Amino acid sequence: MIMDSRNSNKNGSIDAENLNLSLDMGDDMKLDEVNYESDVSSSSSESSTVPSISSVSTISSGKGRRSRHKRGRSKDKSPSPAAKRTRSKDIKGKSYDYLTKLNYLFRDARFFVIKSNNAENITLSKAKGVWSTLPQNEANLNKAYRESRNVLLIFSVKESGKFAGFARLHGESRHDVPAISWVLPPGLSAKALGGVFKVDWICRKELPFSSTMHLYNPWNDGKPVKIGRDGQEIEPRVAEELCRLFPEDEGIEITPILRLAKEASKKK
Repeated sequence: MIMDSRNSNKNGSIDAENLNLSLDMGDDMKLDEVNYESDVSSSSSESSTVPSISSVSTISSGKGRRSRHKRGRSKDKSPSPAAKRTRSKDIKGKSYDYLTKLNYLFRDARFFVIKSNNAENITLSKAKGVWSTLPQNEANLNKAYRESRNVLLIFSVKESGKFAGFARLHGESRHDVPAISWVLPPGLSAKALGGVFKVDWICRKELPFSSTMHLYNPWNDGKPVKIGRDGQEIEPRVAEELCRLFPEDEGIEITPILRLAKEASKKK
């Protein structure tokens, strides 16, 4: 499932310093067109009046430009390996490569909270890349998938005090696949669940609610983003900030998932 995004292709080559991440998907898919710093506050709902959750300063002074010009005339024009490593990471330790890919994933995206009754089902989902929910939520997710480029599910176990990761909906639910042995609460039959969704996990790492207390969901009466029923939709800009708070899952390569998103959008 993990693919190497370092291979070059006909459309371009990788330049780690300039973020020219060519994904062999045509000009529309080149991630160097997505600048993290200028796109932090963007979302698929640009018309929303909700204030941006965070901001990133990109202001450079004339003095800074002059100093860079002087450095350009110096004898040693090549930055040290240590400097390169420093530039390739932001203050939270996430590579710009990863953050840029997230920004591409956020294009025309919708976000939903998924609440599980137990951790066993989340573990099963991460292992098999599947999920099932009640018919009402199933219908909402299917509709969202048909109408948008990406549907992201942000998981949490009830009363756990943390989010359990987030994944991209791979497609609409199916009823012609083998049943999944979910761990269900007493009184709930497997027949009460809808079909099986295939999901592509972006991050399988956890995020404590205490790290999200500054985020509020205007689509849930302005309540903290940690609060929400199963299937609650999150306003995109708030959800983007929430997803960026998760640690980078280095065991998952996002590039193949972005290719799937690109291919799926062509069929809609």
